[in-house]
Amino acid sequence: MKYRSLGRTGVQVSELCLGCMMFGAGTDESDSLDIIDKAIDEGVNFLDTANVYSRGVSEEFVGKALNRNGKRAGLVLATKVHGKMNDDDPNAWGNSRRHIIEQCDASLKRLQTDYIDLYQIHAWDPATPVEETMNMLNGFVEAGKVRFVGVSNFLGWQLERAAQVCATNGWAPIVSLQPQYNLLARDIELELVPLCIDRGIGLLPWSPL
Repeated sequence: MKYRSLGRTGVQVSELCLGCMMFGAGTDESDSLDIIDKAIDEGVNFLDTANVYSRGVSEEFVGKALNRNGKRAGLVLATKVHGKMNDDDPNAWGNSRRHIIEQCDASLKRLQTDYIDLYQIHAWDPATPVEETMNMLNGFVEAGKVRFVGVSNFLGWQLERAAQVCATNGWAPIVSLQPQYNLLARDIELELVPLCIDRGIGLLPWSPL
């Protein structure tokens, strides 16, 4: 397995990241745990999930696998927050302080860990000031709940706005962007790739195949 630096963090992650979106959906618990074990055995040290994947079930499976094999310390564990977690609660989604606090604690519990290596905002929230969101994430870093901050599915102006807010206030920087990127989806080459190169932000493509 080959490894690369996660943005400018100095943290080395495997070129292949195990995406856990289908755990709890198309993949049952037994197969999910076996897939995680096999990936780790093959040198994968980077796992990516999200609270909204099967509404927490994916995180639960990942937590069980890491607790079972005792390899949490050697892995870079990434998860995300934004998506709707409860159909009956109008506040159970988005990037508000209320939702992020609730979901960070819930993710830590499901993942059976004391910290998240890479905590990512899953999508832009036009209803919440980006200052509130990034300030909250900075607080998580200072508290030790989160090591690094990332975003996913941001447009160029959204990423630049969020990165500038962090830089201006001396908050934990955005170290990675997770966009869709493959042979048929190459829009990020126009603005996002140059922006990430300029700011030293790592690119973590989703659905590369």
